[in-house]
Amino acid sequence: MGIVKKQAYKNTIVSYFGMVVAYVNTILLFPFFTKNEEYGLYNLLIGISVLYSLIASFGIPQIISRYFPFYRTPDRLHNGFMHWTALFSLLGFVATTILFIVLKPAIIHAYTGGKSSLLIDYYYYLVPLALFTVFFNFLEMTGRIIYRTIFSSFLRDVLVRLITTALLGMIALGWIDFKQFIALYIASWGLICVILLINLALSGEFSYRVNDLKFAAIQKKELINYGLITVVSVSVYVLLQKVDIIMLSSIVGDAKQGVYSWYFNIAMVISVPASALSRTTYQIVSDAWKAKDMKNIADVYNKTSIVQMLVGCLLFVGIISNQGNLLHIVHDPEKIKEFDIFIVIGLGFLVDITGGLNTYIVTTSHKYRLVTVWVICSSLLCIGLNYFLIPRYGGMGAAIAYLATMAALNFCTWYYIKTRFHMQPFTSKHLIVIAITIASYFLGKYLWQLPNVYADIIVRSGVITGFYGVLIYLFNIAPDVNEKVDKTLVKLKLRS
Repeated sequence: MGIVKKQAYKNTIVSYFGMVVAYVNTILLFPFFTKNEEYGLYNLLIGISVLYSLIASFGIPQIISRYFPFYRTPDRLHNGFMHWTALFSLLGFVATTILFIVLKPAIIHAYTGGKSSLLIDYYYYLVPLALFTVFFNFLEMTGRIIYRTIFSSFLRDVLVRLITTALLGMIALGWIDFKQFIALYIASWGLICVILLINLALSGEFSYRVNDLKFAAIQKKELINYGLITVVSVSVYVLLQKVDIIMLSSIVGDAKQGVYSWYFNIAMVISVPASALSRTTYQIVSDAWKAKDMKNIADVYNKTSIVQMLVGCLLFVGIISNQGNLLHIVHDPEKIKEFDIFIVIGLGFLVDITGGLNTYIVTTSHKYRLVTVWVICSSLLCIGLNYFLIPRYGGMGAAIAYLATMAALNFCTWYYIKTRFHMQPFTSKHLIVIAITIASYFLGKYLWQLPNVYADIIVRSGVITGFYGVLIYLFNIAPDVNEKVDKTLVKLKLRS
């Protein structure tokens, strides 16, 4: 766990700094400088481009993570493995883009037949955005396999968001319009791709010589089969995260989808600890499977579950306790009456992150095909629920569908791992975290209200965090966290 702890802490710091920037953008800038339908389109473009890029990648990031240890060589050429995966990824993007262009009439009809008309004007913006996403995902996974995860996290979670902040400021000053904002946002993804490529080139871990490459040693059929299977499961899993946005735009329009996306993006903060940990633990689990080290997998499984849960619950209760302050700042009637959407989506994120490494463990095992089956079934469930619930309940219907789907998927993966591999992450400590979370909620609910909204946010959040943190420490919920706290206290000379 040494590598996991070191990089996870750094990734968490980067992720939370990025989260602060994202919150400034989401709560203070987007609502005031863009319309609800424009914010809805912004999220729709991101959602479609993520799916587009995943399909176009042909599962290459997952292939790299699983198979790179078998092809790694001291000469840094790695049997041409990285060159072959880069070429295969490029071919996948070209093929998918041709299909994307050919299917334009059908895709546009699906949205113009519904309520999302802005997509027509921005359809081809998706091509460069997806290209840069494919490129960045490839480079990021390349960094992960050599345990260089911090810099890519900074680029995506911090730099892109700071650029977004600057672009929103330019809209406020009247220097650019919304269309130029989208174009420059896409260009920012191209910029971080170039920066990350240079960073990896300087790492000395890879050789870029191509004249003496031989691909004969590469088991192409096995890799392609694995890539195609995993791209289906990963794409459908991401579809679970994005199908609500896509269907809301089509059924009820970009404006209402914009309100839903606003709450969804606020709730995403709950998943930040899981995202930070996964960038390191995914490769740890993959290496452990190769070494048949089940004890290490079980240890990582348990620790990530409890840490992700305790941090996620704190964030969840903190946001709920500041409901009045949040809505006072935004002062948007459409958002004020839909706060319950956040609660339901937040519960969905909590269910997902508390499952720990459920999906990762099965995906990196020899039973990886099962994940594809589970995710496809979950996707069908999610689409079906959205189809029936969105017309009746709008954004709340999509939120309910998301929560139900996350619960079903995580239960299936948890039950399989428990019965097949005889490991599961849950202990009595999870129940203690729930009890502490409920107590923290009532503390936050009945705290006095300060006259200044910003002062109230600081004081209310500080009191809740202090109360929650002390109880987590006293009950020794996460020994690794307690160890870190103890070392910090010693450094500050608050403990001998």
